[in-house]
Amino acid sequence: MQQRGDIAVQRAQVRVTNTSDVPVTLVSAIVESAALTAPAGGDTARPLRIGPGQTTDVPVPLTGLQCTDADGSPTVRLLLRDGGVRVETVHPLDDPLDVVARLTAERCDVEAVASVARVSASDLSPGADGTAELVVSIHPTGVAEAGRLELVALRGTPLLRFADGASSALGVSVGPDDAPSTVRVAVTPLRCDAHAIAEDKVGTLFDLVARVDGRKVVVPLERPRAVAEALLAFTARTCGLTP
Repeated sequence: MQQRGDIAVQRAQVRVTNTSDVPVTLVSAIVESAALTAPAGGDTARPLRIGPGQTTDVPVPLTGLQCTDADGSPTVRLLLRDGGVRVETVHPLDDPLDVVARLTAERCDVEAVASVARVSASDLSPGADGTAELVVSIHPTGVAEAGRLELVALRGTPLLRFADGASSALGVSVGPDDAPSTVRVAVTPLRCDAHAIAEDKVGTLFDLVARVDGRKVVVPLERPRAVAEALLAFTARTCGLTP
């Protein structure tokens, strides 16, 4: 499964339930799948004691996701400590929410966009009218056979919207041999409650709607940490939550 805070950092949770009548200690969880270039996970941040009938979620980074149509049915290898005995077990992973399939499809879409151009939020310039200008940089790859990329729109986040609504039309056509360019859109806070900003997980992660050779895709708009922090600071300042 994925929690809200897992999305931006490309992570999932393995939910482990102790169905025995004795406590065990979990010290390692490793996920394997055809959707990963290498096994994911490893030692837990600290040993996790799981009592009889108890359940715990173990975070596993999925940084090795790849675009593939191979069977991505995952398994998990758990290393447990039961008293003084170390026990390794392997289990198939249920995936009722199709997390692996969804992330694999998203990876294919990200690679399709990246084959034509790198599209990212590169800068933020706050204005005096309660909006800030978000700069989206477009750097074509120069790979001639990559086809064309249509940048259709940006979608807002739980924290930010655009000056002209919940989404902002882009209407930009990009070829792999085009010169680098930029698009500028005005953003403004969608909400100003302090806890929403303080507990933000995906509030600075805009969705990019695009077409690659006519196929519609929706991918996260890449943004460096500095831009994410600037967006949060702008929101807090515009909402009057900072001195």
